[in-house]
Amino acid sequence: MNNVLLLDNKNHPINICSWKRALVLLMKGKAVTILSDIDIRLNEKMLIPRVIKLTYDLKIPYKELPFCKENVLVRDEFVCQYCGNKFHPDELTLDHVYPKSRLGPDIWENIVACCKNCNQKKADRTPKEARMKLLRRPYRPKDYLKFEMKKYPESLIKYWQEYFEAS
Repeated sequence: MNNVLLLDNKNHPINICSWKRALVLLMKGKAVTILSDIDIRLNEKMLIPRVIKLTYDLKIPYKELPFCKENVLVRDEFVCQYCGNKFHPDELTLDHVYPKSRLGPDIWENIVACCKNCNQKKADRTPKEARMKLLRRPYRPKDYLKFEMKKYPESLIKYWQEYFEAS
């Protein structure tokens, strides 16, 4: 999985794209390489970039992070928000803090990652009624790109970190 960080022409991170998309931008002259170190054999040996920068101004629209199970699990770092144990994504469910049976909404601020045992223990009650404490209050992630970075391995993020710290 070779992904490339895309910067605007002012060195602010704007997206993460595939290495193939990055090469297209480079070949069309729409971007320049900032950092590259991955050897890939296509027709000949070439370096695939880790970070590229656009050569033109681009207005970036606000991007809303989609509400889905995968994103809730990433936000909660695959940790059950009741017992505090880390689980594989297949072992986690989503729990409505204010129960769905009482018309609790399907929104970021009412859903947490929860292991199956804690979900059964809590059942159709609030955490207070079930005498269970939430590790942290659920929230809507604000920064789309920083959130997306949580989905990539630490070995790749180390190349990108300085661009997020600078922006």
